[in-house]
Parts: sequence; C-alpha cells; structure tokens
Amino acid sequence: MNIDYKYNPEDFIGLLNLPGELRILYSLIEKYKVDSSDYNWFVMKKHWEDVFFTIKHREVEGFFNPSTASGLRKYLEELINAKFQQWNRTS
Repeated sequence: MNIDYKYNPEDFIGLLNLPGELRILYSLIEKYKVDSSDYNWFVMKKHWEDVFFTIKHREVEGFFNPSTASGLRKYLEELINAKFQQWNRTS
C-alpha cells in the first residue's frame, strides 16, 4: 500500500488488533477503487464495522481519549461513505 492516509497503522503499534485492521481496511479501499463490485463494497463495509468496534474497545480500555477515537472513526467513515459515493457508487 503506497497511498498516504491520514492515520498510519504503524502509529498504533501496541494497540491490540488496530494496526492490522487498519492495513486490511486500507487495502480493501484500494481494491474497491479498482473493482467497485457489490461484493467488494460489502466486504469493505463489513470490515469497517469491525474497525469501528475495535476503535471503540480501545477507547473504553483507555488507549484513546474520546477526541482521538472520534476523529479516527469520523475520518474512516468519511473515507468509506463520502468518497466512495464520488468514485463509483451511483446506486
């Protein structure tokens, strides 16, 4: 993955599951940009839900303050929703 995203998975080393889940989400985003099939959309959205709850768990456990967790969730949600509607999603 050579695309620069606002939140680098390497910045979250030590936070159980989060770095790997971010890498997977970013790779699914890149895959969807190339092949915007309904299947890829579903897989990407499903993984986003997993990441959302991982962030929430790390926040509850005290690894994130509410502001940081909220910012990360909001950024990722905007990547998934707003930008993909512009790229290929017209239905």
